[in-house]
Amino acid sequence: MEDKSVVVFGAGRFGSALSIELFKDNLEVMIVDNDEEKIQNLATRVTTGIIADLKDEDAIEELGLKNFDLAVVAIGSDLESAIMATVAAKEHGIETIYAKAPTPMYGRILKKVGADYIIYPEREVAESLARSIAGSSLMEYINFSDEYSVAEIKAPKAWTNKSLKDLDLRSNNNIMVVAIRRAGKMIISPMADDKIYETDSLIILARYEDIEKLTSHA
Repeated sequence: MEDKSVVVFGAGRFGSALSIELFKDNLEVMIVDNDEEKIQNLATRVTTGIIADLKDEDAIEELGLKNFDLAVVAIGSDLESAIMATVAAKEHGIETIYAKAPTPMYGRILKKVGADYIIYPEREVAESLARSIAGSSLMEYINFSDEYSVAEIKAPKAWTNKSLKDLDLRSNNNIMVVAIRRAGKMIISPMADDKIYETDSLIILARYEDIEKLTSHA
């Protein structure tokens, strides 16, 4: 599969950390910020670092955004710049746009101007920690869309030693099991006859409300 190219707008803690990790995964990463010091610090840790004012339309035009497959708007404190970056990514035909938002209102605005997915890092970290402290069966989740999430859960006791065919989770629980984590190995796209065991973790695709319903009764 051809490597994706990613443009990250904003070199704050979130944008910088994300860019470095993507670069480690051998993706082409360009990070853009108006802070020269931040860009210089990232110079050897990403493919390209660009100093640019995102409120300057001419500067945006010079970024070559049409060459990127994915954009991440990692600007949490300057809504105008975040809007400009999102609109520019959309207008230049970038297929998928993620945008960081500190508040739901901020997120709704960025969604309106073209962001495909909204990320709430602080809230998501807090929710993950709360689940860990409370001992919830929900281990980890990833925002998939406004309605759906990919989540990793501990196998519910009621499901153990039963096959996916017997459980018929898609019909009974509106859940699709996309993988099973077992003894450190991953079973991708499990078959209908595959059984679920007590020590398994399940990677599922479902609506948020169905995941909450499932984990609240686990």
